[in-house]
Amino acid sequence: MARGWGRSEEDLKADKEQAREARQRPGRRPPAETKKLTERRALELSLARIREQLPKVRGADRRRALEAARDELENRLKKL
Repeated sequence: MARGWGRSEEDLKADKEQAREARQRPGRRPPAETKKLTERRALELSLARIREQLPKVRGADRRRALEAARDELENRLKKL
């Protein structure tokens, strides 16, 4: 390998140390809380999409399906 192209041992150790410090920083959420926030965000995005589509829907069957989905998402959000 040509000189200057490889990473030195010191660089590798420094990278590992930075990664370890990042994991130990205060303010990180526990995995359960992160999962809950992710699920909440996904539900909110789905609900926003349905609310955006409802005024544009012309078919009665499609409207009922979207309203049912909206109600289900709202219930799931309340449970979180």
